[in-house]
Amino acid sequence: MRTILKKLLFAILSIIIISCANDNKDKTSTDTDVSGTSEQKISSQEYEGDKLVVTDKIMYDVQIVNDIIGDRSKESPDWFWENLPTPDSDNFIKQLLVDAASGKLKTYYYDMTGTYESFDQIPQSEIKAYMDNVLNYKIEIVDTTVKRYKPKTVTVHLNHKNVKKLRFLEEWYIGDGVFHKRVIAVAPYFTIEYPGMKTVNAVYFWIMINQ
Repeated sequence: MRTILKKLLFAILSIIIISCANDNKDKTSTDTDVSGTSEQKISSQEYEGDKLVVTDKIMYDVQIVNDIIGDRSKESPDWFWENLPTPDSDNFIKQLLVDAASGKLKTYYYDMTGTYESFDQIPQSEIKAYMDNVLNYKIEIVDTTVKRYKPKTVTVHLNHKNVKKLRFLEEWYIGDGVFHKRVIAVAPYFTIEYPGMKTVNAVYFWIMINQ
């Protein structure tokens, strides 16, 4: 009799334990789903609640290459000071330029004096020619040491190594007591250097615009 009671008690305890475990599993699954939905909402920058707009437009440059840091990888304790770590940074900028040049990402003409109320997209049929033009920077070199000198045209091919900053156009607002930054557009900020030439900085196009 005692044996039967022990077996019955063991069975009841087993059922209770399994039931509790399933409840915890369901709760964890629900929490994960909620978290995933929240992250998706933030990443897609869709906010549908009431918000207090701090500014509908603000433009600023973010340095992503800090040449002062000798080791720009995450092995350096100071890697995050105005810097994206290598090799992640190089891979990111490389892919950004490839996607912009191929038309995979929508690319827009850059207007330094524009109001930024609207943007002119570079047509797919023109994107390759436009990128070939702006990413091949031409300069004239003059050798004044000779009597009959002629200007020599030199082409500087721009790539990810020339992108030392990113220019952002954003909207800032407060929603549900949280400060938000909505990225409207981002532009590669090129630094062009050549021996004997003064450094030139240039922005040629906007990419990843959300309207």
